[in-house]
Amino acid sequence: MAGEIKVGPWGGNGGSAWDMGAAYRITNIKIRAGDAIDAIVITFTRYGLTETMHFGGSGGTLYEISLPEDEYLVGIEGSVDTLGRLTVVRNLTLRTNKKSYGPFGTNGGNAFSVPVASGKITGFFGRAGNMIDAIGVYLAPN
Repeated sequence: MAGEIKVGPWGGNGGSAWDMGAAYRITNIKIRAGDAIDAIVITFTRYGLTETMHFGGSGGTLYEISLPEDEYLVGIEGSVDTLGRLTVVRNLTLRTNKKSYGPFGTNGGNAFSVPVASGKITGFFGRAGNMIDAIGVYLAPN
């Protein structure tokens, strides 16, 4: 995929680095959340193939967002906070060209926001262990 830029990540230094790369289209996002964002599972198409990647742990409540063909991500916002000794992603809201999903997780912490004026979010990267320690996005033109 050409023309993407990486923005972020926001969060802490715990866990291990992860990066799904930029996709042609994100079709489904599952978020596990409780006191913070426990995990993110992304289903996407790239080079004609469908892939699913899981980052983070298995705690929290599972939420699922299915994106039809004409819906795509145009913004992400949330906050990062220290829970115990780790700085993690405390909450996330995903915005598409049609509506808003979330917030997932709990309030508190330092806010971040990536509104996309023209273009879309085509991928995610960050750090994760048992929780999502940090998250960033790939942006691409429409």
